[in-house]
Amino acid sequence: MTDSRAQQPARVQLRERVWSVLAEIGAAGADPAVRYGIKFGLAGIIAIFVSLVLRLDTPGWALFTVFVLMTAQFVGAIAEKSFYRLIGTVVGGVLGYLLTGSLEQEPILYLALLGLVIGGATALFGQSRSPYAFFLCGMTTLVVASNGMHDPATSWTFMLARIEEIFIGIVVVLLVQSLLWPRYARIEFMGNLYSAFGDLRTCFVDAPGLRADESPGGGAVRAQDFPARITGLRQLIEFGSRESHYFRAKLHIFYDLTACLGKIAYAIGTLREPIRPDSPYRIHAGRQAEAIYLALGDALGDLETGHSTSESRQGLRAGLESAFRALDEAFLDMRAKDLVKAIPASQAMNLGLHVLALDEIRSQVERVHALIDQLDADPLSKEKSPVPAAPPWPPPFWIKAGIKSGVAVMVAMMIANWLNPPGASMFILGAWLFTALNAASPGGQGDHRAFHLIPSIVAALAVMSMALIALSPMLSSYAVMNTIIFGWLFLWGYHSFKTRGMTLPMQFAMLVIVGILGLNGQEPVPFQSIVNFFFGLVLALVVSSVLQRLIWPSLPQWEARDRFVEMIGICRKLLAREAMPLWLKTRLALIPGEVGARLPHLAPPICPDGEAARLAALMQTLVNLGGNLSVSLDRIKIPEGRAASGKACLAAIENLLSDGLGAIRQGFHERPSQPLDEGTVQTALQNLRDWIAETRLLLLAQNGPPLESARLAGFGERYVLLATDLLDAQRQFAKLQLPLYMGDFSL
Repeated sequence: MTDSRAQQPARVQLRERVWSVLAEIGAAGADPAVRYGIKFGLAGIIAIFVSLVLRLDTPGWALFTVFVLMTAQFVGAIAEKSFYRLIGTVVGGVLGYLLTGSLEQEPILYLALLGLVIGGATALFGQSRSPYAFFLCGMTTLVVASNGMHDPATSWTFMLARIEEIFIGIVVVLLVQSLLWPRYARIEFMGNLYSAFGDLRTCFVDAPGLRADESPGGGAVRAQDFPARITGLRQLIEFGSRESHYFRAKLHIFYDLTACLGKIAYAIGTLREPIRPDSPYRIHAGRQAEAIYLALGDALGDLETGHSTSESRQGLRAGLESAFRALDEAFLDMRAKDLVKAIPASQAMNLGLHVLALDEIRSQVERVHALIDQLDADPLSKEKSPVPAAPPWPPPFWIKAGIKSGVAVMVAMMIANWLNPPGASMFILGAWLFTALNAASPGGQGDHRAFHLIPSIVAALAVMSMALIALSPMLSSYAVMNTIIFGWLFLWGYHSFKTRGMTLPMQFAMLVIVGILGLNGQEPVPFQSIVNFFFGLVLALVVSSVLQRLIWPSLPQWEARDRFVEMIGICRKLLAREAMPLWLKTRLALIPGEVGARLPHLAPPICPDGEAARLAALMQTLVNLGGNLSVSLDRIKIPEGRAASGKACLAAIENLLSDGLGAIRQGFHERPSQPLDEGTVQTALQNLRDWIAETRLLLLAQNGPPLESARLAGFGERYVLLATDLLDAQRQFAKLQLPLYMGDFSL
């Protein structure tokens, strides 16, 4: 008994340790990346199992389907990708058969048409409304052509086999993604939408304001980064539209909700400077302003809960109306006491900026309430859905990628026919994939390190090949083969979930696992097959790296420059009041993230020390400028009798903005440009300030609505912010050292 009692604490500790380990495993299982890895592994081994049961010759193609389809993590997106993949596979198989069976004896025409098909498919994969149909069309055409080039008469067998195995992969992925931890974009959209309102509330509370308490002021800066959040929400809308007819019928409402989020964020982002504590506005209207801040915070908090009711929304709107009425009365009281006229115009414009922001946030909250009321209504809306956020034609980046891919395929086909290297089919497929996808990998380095990666990848591939030689007898065991494949796919899925895309090492890993499976360990694997597998991938890496660096290399500094130029172009389109489609407006939110992905690679010896930080600061200034333009232009209500002079003041500043942005764009193209004279800008701003001051006094003399004069002053201050951002952008651009690295062609 004594011994038993002495051992009790050890058993308790062991039991607690076991429960702790189980809890850690459960917590890991709740990690979305872990779940995604598990689903990836299960889909792979089920696809392989079905292919082997049906005695299909190339189970690797079913596994390749798993790789491609599983990158779409939402049920609706996978269903659409599956449909497009099947269509693309059929069309690509027919094209590959027709080209190989009819024109293989006409090498020049054959290679030209094959390169055209592959290049066009690659370009449209990069930017189209049905990207995976084009991707699979190009891939299937290439697979049929590369496998049937030595015996064109049998190329139709590769076409049929590929269609069969693609179909198996599609069915398996649909089942796994639908039954095991399914993700629905429409559900995640609603959750992220509520969370966005909560984050905006936090930004609003932290923004400097008109209240008696002093706010930290960081909320305005955080709100300026909100466009990228809105872009993510709109992507969820696109995916959700493929999951539910009801959701699709309400698309216009969801897009309007995200537009409201953007306008609220822009309004908060303008609250950069607080009202001075000794300002008469703080002294005589601070309490009323505090009530507005509390009411707006409550309204955003109500939207954050996701359980807002019609009654609660109506009460919040009534509270907002009462708070703004109290502020209006406070301003009337200040005017009656003759306190307003003595306030300097600069303080009035700063106050107007804050009042304008509060008023815009209120109007957007009311708009959100109206949209939610529409969502709650039973009848389905018959309005047309918005145009998808994709341009009608591929951008220059993907057109170049398509041309490079077409050239890579033609070169690989010529080498395969001329030299007959080992692993010809893997070599041709790898040359296309590495050339087409590497420049667009999520790492942002483009083709910069194409050659640097070859030694490390070749070394890793050599180790894998030797291990494959040693382990090939063990692969005849289903248990061993499935364990290896599941583990490999789990790691691939886990990392692809984190990176949101395929880096070059991940592309290599994908081809390795597909190639190993293609060796079919259920039969004796000849040594020559492993050698072919090794040399096919190595040769593909070498050829694609050479072509990537010789034909329009995608270097991070050039890609960043092109996006700066694109951002400036969009800002100038806003100034010119040009109508822009949804996909172009979305670029305002996407460009900063794309530049940010490339900045870590702009370090010595590529760029001078600190250049990446200077570029980041310039991009943030352009983001602020673009956001301010989108909510400020054509919004000033000019009183009668002051229209001509007011429009002249605004037009002068807008022309200066356009000229200044044009000069920066020319500088990025290394063309001579003349930056704006700051004295000229300050003169235009002073003219605007004088006009605002005179117009404000006129409105006060006419006893117009106090908030109307505040809004007028607020819009004037927004133009001041625009000009200030432009001058900041000019100074930041002048500090860049573009000639030192924009002409870099080093390999």
